[in-house]
Amino acid sequence: MKVSQIMAKPVTIDKDQRLSRALELLAKKRVDMLVVTQNGGVRGILTYADIADRLSVSKVVAVSIGRLHVSSAMTDTVITVSPDDEITDVAELMIDRGMSGCPVVDEEDKLVGVISKTELSSIVKKFEDVTVGDLMTTKDLLVVNPVERLVKARVEMLDKGYSGLPVTDGGRVLGLLTERAVAEAMARFSVEVPDKHRKNQVRQIRVVDAMIQQPPLVSEDDSISVAVEKMLDAYLNTLPVVGKGNRLVGIISATDFTRFIANKFKVPESAR
Repeated sequence: MKVSQIMAKPVTIDKDQRLSRALELLAKKRVDMLVVTQNGGVRGILTYADIADRLSVSKVVAVSIGRLHVSSAMTDTVITVSPDDEITDVAELMIDRGMSGCPVVDEEDKLVGVISKTELSSIVKKFEDVTVGDLMTTKDLLVVNPVERLVKARVEMLDKGYSGLPVTDGGRVLGLLTERAVAEAMARFSVEVPDKHRKNQVRQIRVVDAMIQQPPLVSEDDSISVAVEKMLDAYLNTLPVVGKGNRLVGIISATDFTRFIANKFKVPESAR
């Protein structure tokens, strides 16, 4: 299967637009990535993770999101793919480079689409015989408590390379912390709290103030088609996997689906 068969229409934003506008556009279009342009050319990409990271920088905390530009947060090292590339190769590239997605350009370097882990995830819906338990992550699980400081939880997400963390209490899932949730919480904080108080109060933001409450849950026995449907419907890229009493046993994410595709749609031997 070629990239052209599943790529999405790109949502673009000029590098000189306000970061607040970018956040609005991400939510309105229900996408995880914007392609940053200047004079019609691709200059970078912008994700919720980029916005969360920018707003969490100590010297920027005192600056309102309405005063920051897209260029201050975007990733300017852009890896592009061709519409004719095989999706298995692109999936492998995303896993190897730790990418969430990339622009698709034609032979003349014209932007023609985007492909992300969301588009890749959508094509595994037909695999009804593959279970969540076959692909889910169970080792080195990272969880956070609802009263933990948000900035600390975000650092832990970065260190582990996770895009979503289950929020638990005594092993029971209470919520989900995502890059989108962190970015939106930090944006609200930058608008609602006066400039002079932000540096002192940023550490008062707790996970519970940002987390998605009562997120969709799946079990090990659910098919990955069920997990993908729930994930896409809820505009998420991670779901907690629970057992009896909603106790966490693992997570399933768009990264797990992308790894499955990179492996030529084969379940890893370790899961057999």
